[in-house]
Amino acid sequence: MVTNSPDGDSASDGTAATRRRFLAAQGVLLAGAVTGASGVGAAQSGETIQNTVEIRHGDQTEATVSDQFYGRLCEHYQSGTIYPGVYSQHLKNPTFFDRTPPEEDFWGPRTFYSAEDISRDENVPFPWEPVADSGVSFEQREGGYAAVETTYYPRVSVDDARGGIAQKIVLPDFRTLGYDLSFAVRGEGVDSVMASLTTLDGETLASQSIPVSEDWQTVARTLELSDPSGDQYIAGAVGDVDTPYGKYRLELTTSGSGHADFDFVRLAADDAINGKFNPSTVELMREKNVTWLKWPGGNFTSQYNWRDGIGPLAERPARVNHAWGGIEPNFFGTLEYLELCEVADLTPRITIGWWDNPPEWAAERQTTPEDAADWVEYVNGPPSTEMGQLRKDHGRPQKADVKWWGVGNEVWGPWQRGSTQDAGEYASGSDERTGFNTYAEAMNAVDDSIEIHISGIDPGYGESDTPDPETWNSTLLEESGDHIDAMNIHRYVWGIEDDEARETWFDEHDADAIDYNEVLMMVPTQFEQLMEGLVETAASKGVEDLSLNISEYGAFPAVNDGAPYPGPETMPGGTFVAGMLNAFIAQSEHIRAGAQTWVPVRMFPPLRSDDYPPDPNPQAPVGTVFELYSSLFECHDEWYATDTAVSGASRTLPETGDRIRRMEGVPYVDAAAMATDRGDTLAAFLTNRNLRTGSTVTVELGSQYADQPVEVVLVRPTSDERPLPHEAQTSWEEPSNHQIIQTTERVGPDGTLELTLDPASVVRLHVGGSTDHPGVGNGQSNGNGNKNGHDKSNGNGNKNGHNKSNGNGNKNGHNKSNGNGNKNGHNKSNGNGNKNGHDKNGTSENCMNNGTETEDSEDEN
Repeated sequence: MVTNSPDGDSASDGTAATRRRFLAAQGVLLAGAVTGASGVGAAQSGETIQNTVEIRHGDQTEATVSDQFYGRLCEHYQSGTIYPGVYSQHLKNPTFFDRTPPEEDFWGPRTFYSAEDISRDENVPFPWEPVADSGVSFEQREGGYAAVETTYYPRVSVDDARGGIAQKIVLPDFRTLGYDLSFAVRGEGVDSVMASLTTLDGETLASQSIPVSEDWQTVARTLELSDPSGDQYIAGAVGDVDTPYGKYRLELTTSGSGHADFDFVRLAADDAINGKFNPSTVELMREKNVTWLKWPGGNFTSQYNWRDGIGPLAERPARVNHAWGGIEPNFFGTLEYLELCEVADLTPRITIGWWDNPPEWAAERQTTPEDAADWVEYVNGPPSTEMGQLRKDHGRPQKADVKWWGVGNEVWGPWQRGSTQDAGEYASGSDERTGFNTYAEAMNAVDDSIEIHISGIDPGYGESDTPDPETWNSTLLEESGDHIDAMNIHRYVWGIEDDEARETWFDEHDADAIDYNEVLMMVPTQFEQLMEGLVETAASKGVEDLSLNISEYGAFPAVNDGAPYPGPETMPGGTFVAGMLNAFIAQSEHIRAGAQTWVPVRMFPPLRSDDYPPDPNPQAPVGTVFELYSSLFECHDEWYATDTAVSGASRTLPETGDRIRRMEGVPYVDAAAMATDRGDTLAAFLTNRNLRTGSTVTVELGSQYADQPVEVVLVRPTSDERPLPHEAQTSWEEPSNHQIIQTTERVGPDGTLELTLDPASVVRLHVGGSTDHPGVGNGQSNGNGNKNGHDKSNGNGNKNGHNKSNGNGNKNGHNKSNGNGNKNGHNKSNGNGNKNGHDKNGTSENCMNNGTETEDSEDEN
C-alpha cells in the first residue's frame, strides 16, 4: 500500500446516510459507462499509464497476517439471508404472527413476491393467502400448538366446500425435488387435510393426504416434486437475472363440512445439512474459505434478546424485526449458529446488543449486563453452571469456548436501537444507561478468557447526525481503555447520496461518473491511513497495540440514474474489496479481523421489489476476489506482511460526500505483499483502480527471486470497451463479467516482473515454494473450465443435478446421493463431509495441484 496521508478537514455536513439505505439500490442500475469531461487528475481513456510496485523485504511485520480477514456479516435481513439462505426454512411467518402490513409498507411484507401479488384476507396472517370457494371462512385465533406469547393460528371453516391457506415460495429445485414438511393440525367434522406443492398456475406437483383428529398433532411428510415447476425466479434489481430457483405454492387445505386448525409450519429441503442448513451456502462458504461469521448482526443485534432463540423451536416467540422489517421466527438462534460454525468450519464471533433501557413496547428486547453475562455462560460455561446446564438441557452438553464478543453495534448511529451521541455514556454509563465497562466486567466475571470489542467510529466518517469520530474514539480509549480488547470499526462507501450535491460535485471537479467511481474504489488507500492514525491515537491514550476488527465493510454507493454502478456485482466492486484486503494486510499488526457484507456470497434470491438491493449472485466478482486472497491461507498457517511502495500514475481524491477526505497523489495501482517467516515464499496482490485504461506495472520482487517461476492469477473484466462498462454478473453458473486467467511466468534476472493490469483487474503473484494452491487459480472456473474438479453447475458432474434429456436426472430428476453416495456430497454423520476435498485443518488435497483447467496456462517448472 502507499503512504500518503489524508489531506484536508472532515467532509462537510450533508445528507446523512441511514443504515436502511444500505439495502436500497439507487434507481435502475444499468451496465455501460457514462463518458464525458474528466478532471481531478484522471487519466484519459486509451492512454497508457505506468506504475511501479516495490516489495521491501527488510520491513516485515512481527505479527502474522490473520486468517480472520475473511469473515462475513451474518445478519437477519428479511430478504432470505437467514431463512432459507442459511437455515432451510422456506416459509415466511411459520407461526402465524398476527401482523398484516399495508401493501405499500416496504419494511413489512418481506417476501419473495411483490405485495400486490399476494391475495389477502383480514383473518389470514400475511403472507399466507386464502384458498377459498363459497362456503369457506377464516378466523385468526390466539394460542395454538406453539402456544407462546406471540403465536396465533388460523382456523379454516368449510361448509360443503374446499378451503385452506397457501403461501407463494421459492425452492432450490435445481438441487433437490424433495421437501420435508411438518406442521401441527387438528380438526373437527373433517377427516383429513391435503398438503400440496403446486405451480403458481395451480398444477399439483406433489401432495400428501393427512388424517386429522380433534387434538393437536404434529405431522411430518416429504413432498417429492414430480417435476420442477419450470417457472424460474427472477432475482434482484440489477439485471433481472434468471436464477436456478423455481416458483411454487404450498397449499394446506381441507374439504367437506367442519373446520381445520393449522400451526407451526416448516418446510425444509430434504438435502439440508443436519436437517437445518442450506447446503449451497455451506458449500460456498467452505469453498471461499470464509473463516468467521459476525452474528446476529448488524442492526439486528441491537434489538435482539438471545433468550428468544434458545430451547425447542415451538417454544420460541416470533418477533417483529424492527431493524429490517418482517417477522423473525427465531428458528436460527445461538445453538444453531454454533452448529453452523462447526458444519462450515467457521470461527464464531457474537455481538451483544447495547439496549438496556428500551421503551415499554420493546421491553422484551432489553439486554442488561446480567443478560450479557448469562449469554456468555450459556455458550462457554460447563454444565455445572446454571446457564451451561440450560444449554445441556437444550441438546448441547459441550461448551463452545467462543473467544470474541462485542458489546454494541454502531451505537453512535441514530438508526440503531439504543443509540447514543454521548461516548461517555456508552463507555462508562450515565444516570439512564449502563456503560460498556459494566458489561465487560460482568462478562469477564463469567469467563475471563474472552476478548470483548467496543464499538468505535471510522475516523473518516463525517455525517452531521453522528458524533465526531475523534472525540468518540478518544473518549472510549480514555474511559474504557482497561476494558477494551479490540475495537470494532465499520467502513461503508455510500458516495454522495443527495442527487443535487452529487451534480455539484461533478461541476466543481470537472468530473464525470467514471471519475466519481474511481474515487469511491480508491477509498481503501485512505482507509488504511485512517486506521494507522487510530492506532496512534490509542497509543497516545495509553492503549498500546490496539487491535481492530473491521467487522463490516462494503461499497454500495449512490449513483445517477443510468450511470455505471460500482457495486459488488461488478469488477469495480471487486477492486474495492481487493483494496480493503490490501489495507488489512498492510496494517495486519493491528487489524486482526475483517468481515465483508454480506454472508454468504451465495445467499438466497432477495425479495423482488423495485427498491431492492443488488443481486447476490454466487459468481459475483467480489466472491472471486475474496477467494483469490483467502485460498492462500489454506496451505500456509503463517504469513507476514511485507511493506510495499507504489509509484507512478496517480490521481487526487477530492472531498466526496461525508466519508471521503481530500487526498492527493493516490496511485491507481494498489498493492500488498506477504511472505513466509523465512522469506522463501512470497505472495503479492495488485489491483488497478483506473477505470479508463490499463496500467503497465513493474513489480520489484527482489533479487532473491531472480529467474524463479511465478504463478500469476489474474481476475479481469471480460469487456475490452473503454471506459470500462460496469457490467453486472448475469450467469448463476459461471463468471460472465470477469475471467480468471492463470499463467506461469518467470522473474527477470534483476528480480522484476512486468505485468499489464486491465481496468478494475486484480492479480495475485506467488513465487517461491510450491505454486500449487486451492481456490482461485487452481480450480476456480474461468468461465470455460471446471471448479475444484467438479462440474461448474453443481459440483457433481451433471448440470444442476439434472439430466439434460428431461432436465432432471433419475428418480424424477434427482439421485438422492447427488452422484456422491452421501446425499448432496455431505456426510450425514458430521453434517459437512470433508470440506470440498480438504481436511478440517484446511491443508490436505486442494493444497496440491488438482489438475483443473485454467485459461491460457502454461507448464513451466
